Amino acid sequence: MYLFAGASLWGNEVEYKIVREVARGGMGAIYRAEDRVHRRIVAIKEACLDPACGGNLKQIRERLIFEMRALMPLDHPNIPKVYEQFTRYENAYLVMEFIEGQTLQKIQEQTVAARQRLEEARVLGWAIQVLDALAYLHGQPKPIIHRDIKPENLILSIDGRVVLVDFGLMKQVERQLESGPLIHAVGTIEFAPPEQYAESGAHTDHRSDIYSLGASMYYLLAGHLPPRAVDRMLPMSMSVPLKRGTLTRINPTVTPRIEAIIFKAMELEPEERFQSAREMREAICPSRRFIPLPF
Repeated sequence: MYLFAGASLWGNEVEYKIVREVARGGMGAIYRAEDRVHRRIVAIKEACLDPACGGNLKQIRERLIFEMRALMPLDHPNIPKVYEQFTRYENAYLVMEFIEGQTLQKIQEQTVAARQRLEEARVLGWAIQVLDALAYLHGQPKPIIHRDIKPENLILSIDGRVVLVDFGLMKQVERQLESGPLIHAVGTIEFAPPEQYAESGAHTDHRSDIYSLGASMYYLLAGHLPPRAVDRMLPMSMSVPLKRGTLTRINPTVTPRIEAIIFKAMELEPEERFQSAREMREAICPSRRFIPLPF
């Protein structure tokens, strides 16, 4: 069941008035809505689990709700605040802070349309904020992996924060309900690491998010999509390597040091990437060494 503008949706003792649909995917949608009790604008993520899918739908729904609830205690400036989670009409709903601003995808499209390139310093400022959020998520007692980092899921808010949105919860559900070919990935194919492909048989962890952030940085600085991991894994992958000098040639503001950091984040083997968000942040912005001055 999808909601329409003007419809009411009841949460846990809170009435939400749907303002408009913001986005829709294969098995869910995101709405802008008004919280009639607290008088605030919120984002509502709706997960529609069709009973016609059959199989282990009950277990999948329970897993989805469990992962939604795991987001509720999070408190970080670069992650939307989660207000509540509930189920209605056999669907699962997650109510979050609505982030006013533009996605980095939209900013990039506007920059390319103006025949310009985003400057390295600006992209690094965004990346550092995302890495801070990832260090927080990955450092939870039960680490939380985003699984779908891409410019479309990074919003530059009106107060200057880069906010990480749209955790890949439904991507996992779709993977469990479908059996796809090698190119079916949990995440967006151009930004997904090889271990996220449905038939890779590999295990995803926090380093998967690091790959996706590296691919996002590549896209923002180059102005075009990075080589896909699925292509780089093929026997003839010599035609699509990450060539040294690619970014520095396309974008004159990119330094060789930052290009090397991005390429390291995008290594096909997780062991070859940065092993934590903190390590990648330190590589981008090394800790300053303070020298005590004499009195």
